[in-house]
Amino acid sequence: MKPIHLWLSTTAFLIFAGSADAGLFDPAGNPGRTGQPTIYRSASVQTVFRAQSGGVPLPQGASPQSGSGPLSGGSVAPAQTGIVGQNSLGTPTLPDASTWNAFSPPIGGDPFAGAQQFPPAPYAPYTPYGSPNGGGPYGQPVPFTMYGANGPQPYRMGWRNSLQISLMPGSSVTGNATGHFEQFDVDYDLAYTAPFMPGWMLTWTNEFRLRLWDGPTALPGFPGLPGHAYRLGWDFELETPKSGPFSISYGITPSINSDFENSLSSNAYQLDFRGMFVFQIDQYWSMVLGAGYWDRVRDRVIPYAGLTYRDDYWEWQLMFPKTTISVFLGNEALWSKWLYLTAEYHVEAYEVNTAPGPPRDEVELEDYRILMGLRMDGGMYSWFMEGGWVFDRDVTYGLGSQFSPSTGFIGRMGWQY
Repeated sequence: MKPIHLWLSTTAFLIFAGSADAGLFDPAGNPGRTGQPTIYRSASVQTVFRAQSGGVPLPQGASPQSGSGPLSGGSVAPAQTGIVGQNSLGTPTLPDASTWNAFSPPIGGDPFAGAQQFPPAPYAPYTPYGSPNGGGPYGQPVPFTMYGANGPQPYRMGWRNSLQISLMPGSSVTGNATGHFEQFDVDYDLAYTAPFMPGWMLTWTNEFRLRLWDGPTALPGFPGLPGHAYRLGWDFELETPKSGPFSISYGITPSINSDFENSLSSNAYQLDFRGMFVFQIDQYWSMVLGAGYWDRVRDRVIPYAGLTYRDDYWEWQLMFPKTTISVFLGNEALWSKWLYLTAEYHVEAYEVNTAPGPPRDEVELEDYRILMGLRMDGGMYSWFMEGGWVFDRDVTYGLGSQFSPSTGFIGRMGWQY
């Protein structure tokens, strides 16, 4: 079975299974939910998708706690004391620090916050134009915010760092090479997010990639690989949070990709584009339609398309080129725990020195990946660990040579702060 056929079959099955589990075939259904920050920003639909949701409802089987706040649709959970949305002094209460909120760690005190004010004006809800401490550039600043008290935060303002390390152990190869091929990756991103103009958010990301290759041995007369390559990229992304039934995302990514062993030629420079529309279908489902252009050895036009779904505990992003299915496991200490399965189509290319072939050539690495992982989200920082399989692998040179590593293991871990 071709990888694309396997992909489509798996996606169709997951859509059906997710629809049944979500209550689309059950008149009772499940209440919707809001989003939570994530370490990922693939296809940029992550943040747009998370900006679609409304209020956080109380999950099925959970009883409201004393001092519970507003629920979805503007309703208020009755407190166990009989007081609805305020205490005996008439002061509005904060949301209770229960563990059912799937979108933030449990609420805890901040030793640097100082005296709290009541009514709780400082605990203002998030807006797309909020500053890092919750305030807005066009209104009064908010001195302090609490996770779980501020609603969904699809964007984190200001600077953030992301580091990811990957290992693909040695795999046998076929084609114009012999022996084994092993790869070690380091990915680092430094991103800045801020309002760009009314209704738009801008995220500027500085990207660094290191690739360390071990093997294989090229057959006589065919090019080999150097031991290392680098990528320096700059991603500029413009997005609209929810402003009606749909949202828009555009991105452009210029980059330099080379082993830097000689002067650069046009093969070292790449320019990628992408654009997406996110349509809100109903409380649970959104549809994503878009496309991207990848500048590689073989230039590609890639569909960025699929469906996204969320309920109280599940988040399904059934898309190409990357699908992710996540389930909320609960809160532990200051962490929200998520278990997820992800499938991805991946292509990268570099200008490299080859021997004994021509002195400079462009090489492309293409594969499919399926991984399962655990993500721990602490709001301002998060980390993940995942492992799986990389398959249907091809390493192709611009001048025609090729070899194919066999299916092998891939392990990754990462941090964002």
